[in-house]
Amino acid sequence: MPLITTLIPAYKKDFLGELFLGLCSQTLKDFRVVLSDDSPDAEITRLLAEGAWAAQIGPLDVQVVRGPRSARLNHQHLLDLWAGKTPLVHQHLDDDVIYPDFYRAHVAAHARQPLAASVSRRWLSGEDGRPAVDLAVPAFALESEQRVVLLSPAQLFGTTVAVCENWLGELSNMVLSAQGARRYPVPPAKGLNYYGLLDVGTLLEAAADAPVAWLPDHLGVFRQHPGQTTHNIHSHGGRVAFLAWVAYALAAWQQQRIGAPQAAQAIEIATARVVQHFGEADAVMNAYFELLEHHSGGLDLLHERFGAWWRRLLASHPSTDPQAYAARAEAVTA
Repeated sequence: MPLITTLIPAYKKDFLGELFLGLCSQTLKDFRVVLSDDSPDAEITRLLAEGAWAAQIGPLDVQVVRGPRSARLNHQHLLDLWAGKTPLVHQHLDDDVIYPDFYRAHVAAHARQPLAASVSRRWLSGEDGRPAVDLAVPAFALESEQRVVLLSPAQLFGTTVAVCENWLGELSNMVLSAQGARRYPVPPAKGLNYYGLLDVGTLLEAAADAPVAWLPDHLGVFRQHPGQTTHNIHSHGGRVAFLAWVAYALAAWQQQRIGAPQAAQAIEIATARVVQHFGEADAVMNAYFELLEHHSGGLDLLHERFGAWWRRLLASHPSTDPQAYAARAEAVTA
């Protein structure tokens, strides 16, 4: 049985050649690859069959399945197909690149002790994929002399949720254990969880069972380009991404991961960003402003009222509707 399953939720074909080359160049070869094709008219499947990336794929055995035609559901679709069949799993986005020792370093981290996830440092690049920018990293991580830095709950939540920052990274630069992957968040049917941002939300959810480890070496590139879905902030997914920090702050406060002052600070930061990017022209965000105005007397009440509103918002769109996730899981296991 392979050690790692590489899951590729594919939509864009533009950078797949570099992705395959990065996989083919891994110094640790003990992995299998499953690609879920969400491209229009299954274009990626056709190009693969025609040998478009044969030189970059080399000896890789790539299993191709049809995607659900939804970016968020495509991630869940792949996890449902994987279903814990290997000890480790890696979601590799279709426009990112990993370096040759990526899997070797992550496997070594997981071998040291049970982890929910390992997260390696990554460069940010432009469309050309060349390393250009490094993200700001908290001092405690930068100053550590350890090759594998275990994040305490206070460090994890205090440097992400409390300040509404994701310094840890994307799904492409993290490897989950089977235990950690079982915590991959889905839209809540009740209460609040860490659904909304697929990467940092996964780490926050998974940390309930086992530690999250940070690897200080740059082992990959997060590519920034005009075709990224994250640039479309005025979509349903864009609104969810901005408001997720409010849900995280309230969930973390209720779970006693952060204190009331930190939760209030996070809500203030998240709300200021909403105002900056959406102004008063967005009906959904205006409904959030109204809710905040009428229920800002205490975190208990805000948790209850925001939670109910948040669940309705998620259920209003097929890509974030809890029923769509349940139907996807049932279809895979049928």
